[in-house]
Amino acid sequence: MRHLLPLVFLLIVSSNVFAQANGADELQEFIKRYEESWQSHDAERLGAFFAEDADMVVGIQPRIVGREAIVAWWNVYFSHINNDRLLAISIESFKVLSADIALINVDTTTGGTHSEKDEVLESRNARGTWIVTRGDGGWRISALRANSPVGKLRKAPGKDK
Repeated sequence: MRHLLPLVFLLIVSSNVFAQANGADELQEFIKRYEESWQSHDAERLGAFFAEDADMVVGIQPRIVGREAIVAWWNVYFSHINNDRLLAISIESFKVLSADIALINVDTTTGGTHSEKDEVLESRNARGTWIVTRGDGGWRISALRANSPVGKLRKAPGKDK
């Protein structure tokens, strides 16, 4: 019995390390596919990354609840930006909380032109925290929080210039 406890502890620790390593590749691929979907400016396609009951908070805007409402929000957002507006996402850190739940901290950069003035915008940086869950359909975003870096205040979607 005395030797069993260290073995159980070792198995728990090693399984968590394996889950972290295994999850890294899957989460990188998930982020890459999300980024590619964002580039398409297709709210329905992007909405497929969210769980049915997901919620999203962007900056100081009200909380958006449910995939349908999130898709509607992205439709409005994409209607205010030009098609050349691109998003780059990098994972700052992640933590696999269980086999089916992960917390991801991301840094994002967007650039392109303003849809109403057709002037080139400076790159805009933001950071976010995502809680993703894995189900039958793969990983889905359950909660997304996006914030401008400290000291930067964003206005309404597409109205930042």
